Amino acid sequence: MIALTSYMHWDELDWLNSARSIVEWIRQRPSDQNPMIFLRHSHRDEITDHSVQFSTGLTDIGELMSYEMGKRLPTSKPIRIFFSFVPRCHKTAEALAQGLRENGGEILEFEPIPILVMPEYSDESVWENLQPDGKNVTDFINKWADGDFGNMIESFEDYRVRLIETTLGKLANENGPVMHIHVSHDLALMAIKRILLQRPVGNQDREPFQGGICTSIDKEGISRLYNSEKETRLPPVH
Repeated sequence: MIALTSYMHWDELDWLNSARSIVEWIRQRPSDQNPMIFLRHSHRDEITDHSVQFSTGLTDIGELMSYEMGKRLPTSKPIRIFFSFVPRCHKTAEALAQGLRENGGEILEFEPIPILVMPEYSDESVWENLQPDGKNVTDFINKWADGDFGNMIESFEDYRVRLIETTLGKLANENGPVMHIHVSHDLALMAIKRILLQRPVGNQDREPFQGGICTSIDKEGISRLYNSEKETRLPPVH
């Protein structure tokens, strides 16, 4: 259980600007729209070495703010939560789920998904091109999409197809009211931004902890995209 010692942090912390914006957008969705949140994990300590990538979890404030976000998201629709198995993503998802449940939410599914961890790769040295803390993640994504890493990593196109099938594809196949939440890393978030925005990503596209991108689909199959506090109609993505 999470001890609530600093409730006001939700309204005060600058790095939660994107998270607060996401909550407000989701709250405003009409009942005929099924939303999806693709979220970066919450606050963690700085990663200075690749050797701790898979073991680094959340700070206490990161876990608390994940819970606070869950408490504020609407619970009128049942929820499916998918996440990377890496501790910081798993803990973010757990705290979100706790907040949602305590606010009356019904969690239909709570499952790890491999594609939310990282793409498939055949040469571990490909990760030498990505700084441990991800500061050059947009440069890495653009080079990967341009084919600069060759056979060291699965093609960006193959990854794009798998990622869309796992996220927007799942949402589009739902038959009733639902909300999907995906908790992942900077890498997958920047990849899906490049895919949905249909352009190279830059530093302005990076998200703080607990930031992300949202979509929604209505009964007519019309999709909307919410990115950087702007809503646009999302063209078909295959």
